[in-house]
Amino acid sequence: MAVSVGLVTSCGDGDTTPGAQSTMSASVPASAPAPATTAESAPASSSPETSPAATSEDATPPAGSSFPGEDLTPEQAEALQRAVDEGSQPWRLDPSLVAQAFVADRFGWSDTDARAADPHTVEVTNRADGSIVVLQLRRPVRESADGIWVVTDGVRIG
Repeated sequence: MAVSVGLVTSCGDGDTTPGAQSTMSASVPASAPAPATTAESAPASSSPETSPAATSEDATPPAGSSFPGEDLTPEQAEALQRAVDEGSQPWRLDPSLVAQAFVADRFGWSDTDARAADPHTVEVTNRADGSIVVLQLRRPVRESADGIWVVTDGVRIG
């Protein structure tokens, strides 16, 4: 059974990286994009499951604007954690990869650099136009190294 939660392609199917063609829906997406190429990103793989949404540069908020994160319910976060525990989407354990997947899905950014500013903050730059967002992340289920990361909110700073 596939469980739809924030930036998840499906549970238990063995996916190890976010899908390359995903887009963001207005609520919780059914799939995740591949993080763009950086020194710390994982290889991308294509996923047949995608959700409808805006992926153009037009979806990027104006400078100084804040925007919501994944907005997972506790049940969705638990389901996502179980999926990762079972071997799906291990990239969810790396905040930089989660941040890259988020901006690819939310804004359609495909070529990014991600830099951890602190353990709960990742700055992502869109190489195409120089846009910069700062994302706040947290571990909603476990604070240990095997806890998933989710984006709680963000702000465009440039």
